Amino acid sequence: MIDLAVNTALAALGVLLFLLFLMALLSPLEALSWWAGWSGHAPNPSELSTEAQEEIKESDELPQKEIRQPDYYLVYLTAIGGVSADEISYRERVFLQKLQAALPEAVIISDVFPFSVTNNPLTGERLLGWLWRKIHERRKTITGGMLALFIFARNLFNVAVSADPRYGPINNAGVAREISKSLYRNRYPLQGGIPIVTMGWSGGGQIAVGVAPFLRLGLDAPIYVASIGGVLTDDPGIAFVEHLWHLRGSKDKFPLVGDLLFPGRWRIARKSPWNQFKRAGKMTVYTPGPMIHTGKGDYFDPKTTLPDGTLHVDKTVAIIARAVRSIPSLPELVDDAESLAAYDREKKLHPGR
Repeated sequence: MIDLAVNTALAALGVLLFLLFLMALLSPLEALSWWAGWSGHAPNPSELSTEAQEEIKESDELPQKEIRQPDYYLVYLTAIGGVSADEISYRERVFLQKLQAALPEAVIISDVFPFSVTNNPLTGERLLGWLWRKIHERRKTITGGMLALFIFARNLFNVAVSADPRYGPINNAGVAREISKSLYRNRYPLQGGIPIVTMGWSGGGQIAVGVAPFLRLGLDAPIYVASIGGVLTDDPGIAFVEHLWHLRGSKDKFPLVGDLLFPGRWRIARKSPWNQFKRAGKMTVYTPGPMIHTGKGDYFDPKTTLPDGTLHVDKTVAIIARAVRSIPSLPELVDDAESLAAYDREKKLHPGR
């Protein structure tokens, strides 16, 4: 009887590992099929931002009246547990509401799903959409919680695609295109110039950095990144970021993944874009307190308090609001030629990594 139970458990583990391996193997296909023009959202690689601008110009969503321009735009990118930009957690919604109240002079956008090149939610119109919908519904029950592993794995592999020098530029170009479309829908000026802050939680932190080159060059805008427990890689796109604010709770170990797995972040890689960025003083690391990565006691927890009585979510809001308000009114933009050279140099040094 014991042998049967052991064999059953091993068989189940084998099936699980095979499914995860298959998901990893197929993870670049969405970005590659989009880039090849096999989907209904085929891109124009040479005119990424122009295409997005024309799409908004021709729609009825372009605002017709003059309004005061905001001081900055913030784009929130959810973590790997998400299935859609429309179905972020209650804690995230509270965070965004409080952040908007703290930054009334900003426009905050949260309608981009960072793990799809076409902003197509897992539960949307896709081949396996029916399966993701079932998993998403079942994971809300006591017995279906383990199914969330498949959502985490799928989105985690997408983060790996974003960081891969072979597929990353394609994936990040698609997400940047969706961000730019959302910005235009929210009255971002076609001439650019207004600072953009991409805020990424967990795996969204990598996406926030990965899209920086395309937003910087396509929109002619200064790009800042706010990483909330972000798992950051050695993506050369960091060269296009004006400043990065990285929040890491003292009980959050997940950001260490980036420190360990990506050689461009090791101290010995002194000439990597990441280490050059740090030496230039463009990174500020905050330790907001004993916060964990996700769940009760995380960065967005609206009930748990720090030793000084401050709610976790209020502390996170205060740090980001203060950081955003430190952006100069006329920021000195990064040198595009120098950043492009560093980006190309990194891809040539590691063409297959």
